[in-house]
Amino acid sequence: MKYAFTHANVLDGSRDMEVQPCMTVLVENDKIVSLKERGSVPEGFEEIDLHDKYLLPGLINAHVHLPGTGKPTNASEASDLAAKVDKSKLMQKVLSSVVKKNILTSLNAGITTIRSVGEVSYRDLANRDMINIGKYVGPRLLACGYGVTVPGGHTDGLMGIPCRTPEECIKVIGDNAAKGADWIKIFVTGGVFDAAVKGEPGVVRMSYELARASCDEAHRLGFKVASHTESTEGVRLALKAGVDTIEHGARMDEEIISLYKENGSAVICTIIPALAIARLPGEMTKMTEVNQYNAEVVMENIIESAKQALANDIPVGLGTDASCPYITHYALWREVYYFAKLCGVSNAFALHTVTLGNAEILGLSDITGSIEDGKCADLIVLEENPLKDLSSLKDVTMVMARGHLLREPKIKRIEYIDQELDKLL
Repeated sequence: MKYAFTHANVLDGSRDMEVQPCMTVLVENDKIVSLKERGSVPEGFEEIDLHDKYLLPGLINAHVHLPGTGKPTNASEASDLAAKVDKSKLMQKVLSSVVKKNILTSLNAGITTIRSVGEVSYRDLANRDMINIGKYVGPRLLACGYGVTVPGGHTDGLMGIPCRTPEECIKVIGDNAAKGADWIKIFVTGGVFDAAVKGEPGVVRMSYELARASCDEAHRLGFKVASHTESTEGVRLALKAGVDTIEHGARMDEEIISLYKENGSAVICTIIPALAIARLPGEMTKMTEVNQYNAEVVMENIIESAKQALANDIPVGLGTDASCPYITHYALWREVYYFAKLCGVSNAFALHTVTLGNAEILGLSDITGSIEDGKCADLIVLEENPLKDLSSLKDVTMVMARGHLLREPKIKRIEYIDQELDKLL
């Protein structure tokens, strides 16, 4: 198909983007082929007159899990379900359907690229393959499959396979590679859900030996490694082991700053899941007082980590940790909003981070993340200017993913979740 978006206020995804008014953007098949001021519409192109609406690159969510909707559940319920899925073809089919719905929710929210960082029973890879062969129109999906954890570690019994030796880590990575994974996920520390006492989120669970073996094998096979890491010592260990992205993050010292720079590693900022658990009543989120206390600790660490990274020219990406309690698959706009508000960046830089910045971290910047000739046609349309109000991102009026146009995107919102989260804005 050939489309001409006319009278568009373009925000191109660059670091200091400004509105480019009255632009014409031509799309042919899955590529942007022209970006011109007041350009004419060539023969054979369908004109879509945006009447001064805002045209942006599609959003990129660098950290999601796909089975949950954001409706709270407890860890034992989730573990029981994961065990049943692994043993049942019927349950795998059901979970694939749930995952598909969540992927499509993301797409309708303007998210045209997702990195899924640990899933049950390879349902992320199954859906990615269905999208890629045209079974349904979805976002670009980078998938990790199962993560590498340790017995009793974070996500053991869920989307992590527990490993005791380097050889067991290598086997999990080999299995993921054989299934067609795009990234490898490891879980170096614990998290909010599994911390036993107040003040102990992010306790180091995985040894340096296992983390290093995982990174070495992943890199040997051509994969980058994402590490769930929520404490300073965990970040130190993970970076020394060679991980490429620190998921969540924690306060840095000078050694950690140097390790980030030596490795060329990035940190993925995920403020909203910790904020929701810390600030909403426990009876809503199904979290204990210990969980809430530790979520506050983690949130402060994540914010400080992002600030320190920005001050030291370390790349920062954005993700939502969707599937956590009260974190829906359409909530990326909230992460962008809080990144600007709590980390002290401009709206333009926040938009850059969730588009081209994330693309650069994920190795996709030559494909997507900005509105440029030759880039993939991943685009969204907004009524209002997000440079003035980032909450305008929640109301996407049109989405294009790799040239496929959704003229009237629709999201089935979970009203009680939105109402409670809106109180925190």
